[in-house]
Amino acid sequence: MSTPTVVRAAAPIPLPLDVCWQKLRDLTRARDYVPGLRDSVIRTERKEGVGASRVVSHAQFGDMDETVIAWDEGVGLTVRLHQGDRPARPFAEAAFRYELRPARDAGAADASGRCEIHTSLTYRLPWGLLGRLLDRLLFRRLFRRNVEDVAVCLAENYRTDAKVPPSAIRGLRANRLPA
Repeated sequence: MSTPTVVRAAAPIPLPLDVCWQKLRDLTRARDYVPGLRDSVIRTERKEGVGASRVVSHAQFGDMDETVIAWDEGVGLTVRLHQGDRPARPFAEAAFRYELRPARDAGAADASGRCEIHTSLTYRLPWGLLGRLLDRLLFRRLFRRNVEDVAVCLAENYRTDAKVPPSAIRGLRANRLPA
């Protein structure tokens, strides 16, 4: 089995970490910050925590299940990307992590007023050697852009409490931080 690829991104949020955590724990909010997502519907009795699951409807990729596999109270969560019992296409396996951290450049006086969102996608592609080659030549770049766009759009959505329009994404990319 090949080593998974991890792509990361980060963006500043001008809000306290605890305020952002209250927003992050609402799994239906993804429709307001994930580019291309039309809807996000919880499909389990659990609305949060490990085992909570949502179905997201993407304009380009169709429906996909996202099930919480790690819930770190006050910090972040990880969802497994799948379609029923199978991995979501085009993956052999994939998980997306959302993690809130205190702002790196915040001094003691304002550390509670700002934080950062760190996003990451950990995945493996099928197809053996061909999959690894496609990852290097194409997929990694595409997935990195997606992970960056989710980070900057989430930060903007949390700041404004408004759905991020596709036309704003290009300008928001200037807000990304080194991951």
